[in-house]
Amino acid sequence: MAPELTVGDLLESLSAGDRDVVVRLRINPFAPTVRRLGGVVPTRDDADRPVVFIAEAKDAEPLGTRPEPTVGDLLDQLSACDRNAVVQFALNPGFPMAHRAGPIAAARDEMGRPVLFLTEPDEDEAEQFGPLLPHVAVALTWHEPTEAPPRRRRGTRPSGGQ
Repeated sequence: MAPELTVGDLLESLSAGDRDVVVRLRINPFAPTVRRLGGVVPTRDDADRPVVFIAEAKDAEPLGTRPEPTVGDLLDQLSACDRNAVVQFALNPGFPMAHRAGPIAAARDEMGRPVLFLTEPDEDEAEQFGPLLPHVAVALTWHEPTEAPPRRRRGTRPSGGQ
């Protein structure tokens, strides 16, 4: 399996390109789908490792209907993060999951404009890690903060098991 992508790796790859190029996510190597980039959330995983989640946008607007994040926007956000942090994707706002990040691919969109795609690895190395950390879904405004409901004290049973 290929080593995990770090923020430092991503910064080096992105800094070589044009800051005005649009960045999108290309996910699901089994049935490739393109999504609008939504945000960046630096945090720590359950093992206390630094992780940066790059998320798809919550809205379902068609690509190109409003200004999209650019390489420059992403560079600015990632520059504030730990360069050794592992990059993962936050996908599916309705049922948030964490996915392995893969290579960057340059292409042209349907209008012939340059676009940079952040991708998942191919089928052999694609990996879904499981549910997204709840505080990351809240930071992305995918979910409202929730707390467990207060527990009511139960009465005790009378002696004799009745």
